[in-house]
Amino acid sequence: MHWLDPTLTNTPPEQAARLRIAMQAAYESGDTLQHHFQRGVKVRDKADGTPVTDADLQAESIIRNAITKAFPDDGQLGEEHGEHIGTNDWRWVIDPIDGTVSFMHGVPVFGTLIGIEHKGTPVAGVMHYPALHETAWATTSGAWWRRGDGSPQSAHVSTTTELKDAIVCATSLEYFDDAAPLLRVNAAVKRTRGWSDCHASLLLVTGRVDAVLEPQLNPWDICAVIAVLRAAGGRFSDWSGEQINDANTPQGLSSNGHLHQALLECLQ
Repeated sequence: MHWLDPTLTNTPPEQAARLRIAMQAAYESGDTLQHHFQRGVKVRDKADGTPVTDADLQAESIIRNAITKAFPDDGQLGEEHGEHIGTNDWRWVIDPIDGTVSFMHGVPVFGTLIGIEHKGTPVAGVMHYPALHETAWATTSGAWWRRGDGSPQSAHVSTTTELKDAIVCATSLEYFDDAAPLLRVNAAVKRTRGWSDCHASLLLVTGRVDAVLEPQLNPWDICAVIAVLRAAGGRFSDWSGEQINDANTPQGLSSNGHLHQALLECLQ
């Protein structure tokens, strides 16, 4: 029995089949990223001013090829290679390196995100961190976490219920057009930390921090995270609290659920 199989018990078959491919693709692309990591890689700026490396492009191609081979009718949306419209209700949303700046500078907190949507809703996903040797994944039947070659364990958000006891992660200040919401959150919680990009989301879904504040999002930044967070017992919405579990929101609040409403009030 493969180590992944027990975590898919009671999972709808169509989700389980896709999760297996997502996990395989994440590990294969992760090997490519590790080959380039801390060895120097060609970098250039995209039209939006964000950096992209040869490793980003290679990793996304590995993932997309695996999906196309196994599920040719599914749609695909990736940060680097755009969108392929499918002919059914399934779509994969791919970020080959979430944290390209970290990757470029030899910082190991980057990750690969592969989200799986059904009829527009994130239902499964993989969050893989090759340099940290950690992986989190989920279907609608549950969320899991694996470190190194260890056995999978259930992934759960924290149980913190009071802002005064909370640790909240926020991305870099440069992404905030207005710092006031971040300053209000900072004043209300115990600690804020800049464990940025998808590493903060890994810490959230495994109960090591209590919330993550994102001022700028694209679907590939958050689709996989939403799927894992929901299954781990957490909550995601935009800053108004109106768009729930929607990967298309431009700003996001991810939390353990207990703190969500209080944090929304800070943001307003």
